[in-house]
Amino acid sequence: MSKTDKQLLTLFDCDMHRLMERELSASRNTIKVTIVAISVTTILTCFIGLAFAQTPTATTKPANTFSMNGAISSLVLGMAPNTKTVDMSTVQKFILSGDWNMIVDKGNLTSFAANFYTGPVDGGTTNHTHQLSNFRVNNSNNVPIQLTADRSVSLSGILDVGWNGKKAWNDVHTNVVISKGRTIAISLADKDTQSHFMGQQIYGIVKRLNIQ
Repeated sequence: MSKTDKQLLTLFDCDMHRLMERELSASRNTIKVTIVAISVTTILTCFIGLAFAQTPTATTKPANTFSMNGAISSLVLGMAPNTKTVDMSTVQKFILSGDWNMIVDKGNLTSFAANFYTGPVDGGTTNHTHQLSNFRVNNSNNVPIQLTADRSVSLSGILDVGWNGKKAWNDVHTNVVISKGRTIAISLADKDTQSHFMGQQIYGIVKRLNIQ
């Protein structure tokens, strides 16, 4: 190889080396830009998610015409209401399972009913059903029933409680509370039901809510 060829080869190697360095530098810059872009996107996503998490959920306007229904899914413990200490491994337990529904028209309760099975968890022979019906709202102030903006409503009055389809207790003082369109809690006066529900609330969920 001539001296001239060697010089040309040396120059070619130098040019290739510089070119590779520029490409590597560009690749590093591209990677840095990509990492920065990903980091910025991640930070923005976190801030946006945090902003949405801290923003109150949009609520509907109060409504006085609506209907809803759901499931009764509760447990009553076989103990006196004033019991201080409970051993969950030995206390008798009763399953409550069924359904309920409510209709309010222009601020007036037109229907409230619940039907549910009650029986011991051990499958004993004392199982039976209960029916809640004929709810009469205590509304001496003539205040219309209204579903609040967060879809909550509370009713107070009296109703009749049935046992296996027959009337068992009439005019039972009752409170019904719907919380945020998700859950229901029914409180039946203990003295009006001969302590049948041990002074404990009956719980359930809202499955369907229709606002007009």
